[in-house]
Amino acid sequence: MPAVYRITAGVVTAVHVGVAGAVILYQTSVQPGAAIVAAVFERGRLVTPPAGFAQIARTVTGQRVPVPAPGAPTAYLDIYTPDGEGGQPRPVILWIHGGGFISSSAATVADYAILLAHAGYTVASLDYSLAPGSRYPVPLRQGNAALRFLRANAGRFGGDPARIVLGGDSAGAQIASELAAVQTDPGLARSAGLTAAVPSGALRGVVLFCGLYDLRTVGSTGFPALRTYLWAYTGVRDWTSYPAIDQLSTVLHVTSGYPPTFLSVGDADPFASQAAELASALRRHAVRLTTLFWTGTGDHLNHEYQFNFDLPQARTAFQRTLAFLAATTRS
Repeated sequence: MPAVYRITAGVVTAVHVGVAGAVILYQTSVQPGAAIVAAVFERGRLVTPPAGFAQIARTVTGQRVPVPAPGAPTAYLDIYTPDGEGGQPRPVILWIHGGGFISSSAATVADYAILLAHAGYTVASLDYSLAPGSRYPVPLRQGNAALRFLRANAGRFGGDPARIVLGGDSAGAQIASELAAVQTDPGLARSAGLTAAVPSGALRGVVLFCGLYDLRTVGSTGFPALRTYLWAYTGVRDWTSYPAIDQLSTVLHVTSGYPPTFLSVGDADPFASQAAELASALRRHAVRLTTLFWTGTGDHLNHEYQFNFDLPQARTAFQRTLAFLAATTRS
């Protein structure tokens, strides 16, 4: 099975080096720089899943399903289901992978999806189209199409279409958070040219790891290669001048109807302040919120620490995630 990935402090350094080498190449075009950063990003993020994973993986079946998306290329879902379970339909998790909008795939988070499936969920991992080949709002349209597909077809995979949870990591957390807002904020849905794919009652929760949620302030985080990611995704060198930039700022679209949210970030993650901003917006609207920030612990947990199961904090995060899922998906 493909392994789960994460960004470590060493990879952050490598990204800086890759960007420095690419500066001349992408003064006029993002394409060469995005390719270099994507290559560095993918080369250094492999980690080992938890002990006993090989045995766990043998208890889960996966299949790949195409999902047509209006106004976008066909997306794909890698769907994982636990073997040998009958009885009541399981809650469904739609997970959206990270990679700065320019790299990685559903296979990147396959091991994590398998762990969630083993815990009793039908897990659909979205393979969306990457920038700069496909720009915003293509992944959002594909995510909405995936939600609609799962709402209509969850039963084929042992899933309950009335109990769906969105999840994502890094750039995937931005997409997932915005996609949840599309379901609960009609104004955002209209401005994005979408209609909600699932009724708000069916979207039971959102799990967000290490994402960016306010495009007005994210530049101050100092996240490596951020300009490359957002230039590739929006098609605008200065992403703050992108006409639809506010659509990507989930903090602007939180309503009282936003789903219950589990929000986690490492204490050494440049996006820690982004998580804090989203948490404040959710609290202002009285959205049920569970956080795991490790603030002040001195643990030095980097971006996507949740996927490094060598860390006790990652194992804690997984158990907290399961507790949140169980609480929000009870029939």
